Parts: sequence; C-alpha cells; structure tokens
Amino acid sequence: MIDLRSDTVTRPGRAMLEAMMAAPVGDDVYGDDPTVNELQRYAADLAGKEAALFLPTGTQANLVGLLSHCQRGEEYIVGQGAHNYLYEAAARRSSAVFSRSRSTPRRMVRCRWIKWWRKSNPTISILPPPAC
Repeated sequence: MIDLRSDTVTRPGRAMLEAMMAAPVGDDVYGDDPTVNELQRYAADLAGKEAALFLPTGTQANLVGLLSHCQRGEEYIVGQGAHNYLYEAAARRSSAVFSRSRSTPRRMVRCRWIKWWRKSNPTISILPPPAC
C-alpha cells in the first residue's frame, strides 16, 4: 500500500528520486517554475478560464476562497458540519477571518449561495455541488 496522506510519511524510491533530480526547476515566487506554470495553464484550459492558481494544500485553497469573498475580520456562514469550520480553525484565525455556524444544513446554505451568486454574477461560472 502507498501512503499519500502527507509528504512527511512518504518514502520516495530510487526512480522517484531520479525523476526529481532530472525535473526542470524554477522559482514559483518569480513565476519561472516551468512545472507550476504548465500545471496552471492546463487547469485554466481545462476550466475554460483565462488563468488558474496552483495552491499546494486544500487548507490554503479554502482560505484563499474565503478571502476572495470576505475581508479580514468579517464572518462567513456555514453549516455545523462544514469541513473548514470543523478542521481549519487555525487557518481562519491566523488570517483574522472568522466564521459562525448555523443550524441550516451545509448543502442548503451552499445551494442558496450558488443561486444568489449566479443572479449577481451571470458572467462568472462556478461548479455547483450535487443536488443544487
């Protein structure tokens, strides 16, 4: 079995180490990492968008998503079972974005938000969750 939970528990084999040593490199901070640039172009093409952004963790992606809709110190409303409410509190606090839970089921809140978003932003597309 291969354990892919985290890079802290994986042990690359010889072939993987050789592939890493032979891979083209660059600095993503300066926008010259060819692998990241290619991945972002591929994701943008796949989504039919002008650009895409690679974020290495789901926690980081969730935080960027929240910060694109909320200013620091504002609240966002999610259901009590929402992943980012239950498991990502440290990321929220470190960026000063606070959440508040509601008893409304997560799917219902999300569906309402998607319907509102589509009315408010008809030129920007988002993928709906199942059952919306």
